Amino acid sequence: MNFYMTHGTVDFLKKIAEKNGLENMLFMKSYESALLFHETDGESVFQAPHRYDVIDQSGELKQPGFLVLNNIPVTPEGRPLFETRFKNRAGKIENQPGFKALRVLRPQDSDTYIVLSLWETEQAFQDWKNSKSFNEAHKKQQSSAGINKGGTIFSRPSYISSYHSVE
Repeated sequence: MNFYMTHGTVDFLKKIAEKNGLENMLFMKSYESALLFHETDGESVFQAPHRYDVIDQSGELKQPGFLVLNNIPVTPEGRPLFETRFKNRAGKIENQPGFKALRVLRPQDSDTYIVLSLWETEQAFQDWKNSKSFNEAHKKQQSSAGINKGGTIFSRPSYISSYHSVE
């Protein structure tokens, strides 16, 4: 499965989404920007997309919702370990109330993986972050048994961005 992303103004991206209504697209915005996502087995309809491979997925990407992108820069040496960790994850997020979809995206043109989660509301995401399941899913992250043991997996700090549906 291929996954594409492009940035732009709300009006510009809305025109692309409307023109390609039969494609599986998700249109989101934040205070600073707007994003359009395209998930397909084929090529993107975007002229210059950010390109990703879907390495893990759950649920359907459908409007409306609250979208969270965990952007994680990974070293070339760290890619196999990072991907193995996600392929063997506990799957606790799928049981959280308000959860809609998850995609773990391998970058084709950069070092930054994206863990995309879609929620019914922003409050549903906050409830997940404050849940026992979240703590269990992330408890080894900072420990000596965690994924970055030895400090060679991540090329720089990760960051989170969030978006709301565009109606």
